Amino acid sequence: MLFNVVNLQWDEELCETFGVPLASLPEVRESVCTFGETDIEGILSHPVPICGVMGDSQAALFAQQCYQPGTGKATFGTGTSVLVNIGSEFRLSKSGALTALAWVLDKEPTYAFEGLINYSAATIEWLRNQLSLINSAAEVEALATEVSDNGGVYFVPAFTGLNAPYNAPLARAAILGMTPATRRSHIVRAALEAIAYQIRDIVEMMESEGNLKLSVLNCDGGPTKNRFLMQFVADIVGLELLVSELAEASALGAAMNGMLGLGIYPDIKSLEAIKVPGTIYQRKMDSEAADRLYAGWLDAVTRLIK
Repeated sequence: MLFNVVNLQWDEELCETFGVPLASLPEVRESVCTFGETDIEGILSHPVPICGVMGDSQAALFAQQCYQPGTGKATFGTGTSVLVNIGSEFRLSKSGALTALAWVLDKEPTYAFEGLINYSAATIEWLRNQLSLINSAAEVEALATEVSDNGGVYFVPAFTGLNAPYNAPLARAAILGMTPATRRSHIVRAALEAIAYQIRDIVEMMESEGNLKLSVLNCDGGPTKNRFLMQFVADIVGLELLVSELAEASALGAAMNGMLGLGIYPDIKSLEAIKVPGTIYQRKMDSEAADRLYAGWLDAVTRLIK
């Protein structure tokens, strides 16, 4: 948090404010640089270079080959991280998206807008651990498809507030629209649907802020195995989803940087030869129906943040 992502060095003013001597901070290197070598305390027969060091979300963006402005990815997990490449020019968001340093290659920075969903798969864990509505996360897809729709139920998982574009830290979670006919299947389905609505929130915010238009959203993470969820995201967000068969893309992104640094691949363009199989999801729902469902979500959120 002391690094200046514009001039790509430790920020003297921040270091002075927090009483951190500049001399105590490590040398900053690009992800493709060599940081040393290791034999993992004798486990390996010979030392290997430590090359290809990246943060989790940035590594997933790199692995998904989002090298051009306007390309983006969503990593589904306990929360969901959405990153969209915005190019080499630093820009601040007015709606609350984080401007992150995606990577630096040959002293040229690439920036990304990042939107974070605190509760996605964590909402499913809450249904299991706190309400005992399910025994395991493996049940949720079957339960969600037991009913034809959400029955008017909306689950807003604002357990720790809502991030951008709402920026409402004091909002709290709620399940709205229940009637005597509401079943646990409706609640489970509403919990999954909430992930898609929040992704649409973020995508629309980023497209507006960055003057970008996404056509494909690359996806990875454990919850991508849920076919209902992936199709519903494609329907609500209105984008083609390319879901990687490699659930944990972050490790691949770091390895790809390492291969660049070691000269196994000569440049970033050549990395496009690395193909990871995936499943494509396209919108099947009528756009008007998707908009009506999303309007219900916006109404539910508005009730919580008034």
